[in-house]
Amino acid sequence: MTDDKVNQDECGKAGCTNNAADCDKDPATCLANSSFMGKNDPDNMDDCMGRSLDQLSKAFMESARRWEMIVYPSLFAFIVLAAYGFFLIYSLTSDISRVADDMNKISITMEKITTNMDTMSKNMVVMTQTIDSQSVSMKEMTYHMRGMNMSMNQMRHDMSNVSRPMNFMNDFLPW
Repeated sequence: MTDDKVNQDECGKAGCTNNAADCDKDPATCLANSSFMGKNDPDNMDDCMGRSLDQLSKAFMESARRWEMIVYPSLFAFIVLAAYGFFLIYSLTSDISRVADDMNKISITMEKITTNMDTMSKNMVVMTQTIDSQSVSMKEMTYHMRGMNMSMNQMRHDMSNVSRPMNFMNDFLPW
């Protein structure tokens, strides 16, 4: 194999020197300027692009790992908090339902109390009338008791007049 054949295989043209500056082709399309030909020249465009893409890929993967360490736990925490929020809302609605039921029972009880208070009010009117009539009766009783007291006082006075002769007779009686 001759040098011309090797040079032709690399560039695709006979007499290629593997130098992009000496190439007849467009330097961007010249295989001599390509990293496929084993050239790792820092000035080589394909090599530079490959390294840049490799660094970008590595940086992206590292960034993705960092974001995964933040996003996945955050997502899990969000799901847990959402479930807890749902539980709190469910508990609140059931508690409010119980409060509404209790308020309904209280209103029914208040209606019964109002009805009973109306009945008591009517009974109080009757009771007041009864007490008024009892008061009149007590006044009459007081008047009659005064009369009885005066009669008793008169009887006591009369008995004292009878007791003197009875004392004299008590001395003669055997008991």
